[in-house]
Amino acid sequence: MKNVIKLTKGELNRLIKYKILPVSFATVFIWVILFLLLSKEEAEGLAPLFIFTDLTLMTVILIGAGHHLEKQEGTMKSMLMMPVSIGEILTSKVISAMVLCLESTVVTTLALYIIHGITLNYLLLFLFVVVIGVAHTAIGFFFSLISKDFTGLLGLLFIYMFVLVIPSVLFTFGLIGENLEWLLMISPSHGSS
Repeated sequence: MKNVIKLTKGELNRLIKYKILPVSFATVFIWVILFLLLSKEEAEGLAPLFIFTDLTLMTVILIGAGHHLEKQEGTMKSMLMMPVSIGEILTSKVISAMVLCLESTVVTTLALYIIHGITLNYLLLFLFVVVIGVAHTAIGFFFSLISKDFTGLLGLLFIYMFVLVIPSVLFTFGLIGENLEWLLMISPSHGSS
């Protein structure tokens, strides 16, 4: 447990050093500005899409970017030489990804409440955030492991979005009929939405 705490502190420091946490805050700030411009009904309808987008796509991008920066600096080699297990390393990375997910969700839901007075089932939302965050953290790590550079990761993310995310968004807006929802269930993004 002591190793996981030390590794998690290092991961959180890297989130700040690589400017991943500030970029995540900037993305959430865009959602807050949009909430200010939208009516209560529009904000209520679009909030799940904003949270969904942040948890799925931003998690993959930010985790992938962090992993590639760690590869460039040789951090991964150093971590693998430490007297810690791979499980402890992965646990610390998942915890740091959860910090990103929870940060964006808390700020988004707080903005919804302050601006429009919209409340959500926060316990259920927290459970979904954890499941979605862990799943898309794994997807982000997988993409970063099989891509040679960050551009390759973005290419994989584009394919993922085109094949698995966009159909879920189209379904949300009613552009894909409910009779085809069974086909969308293969997508982790559709399960998230």
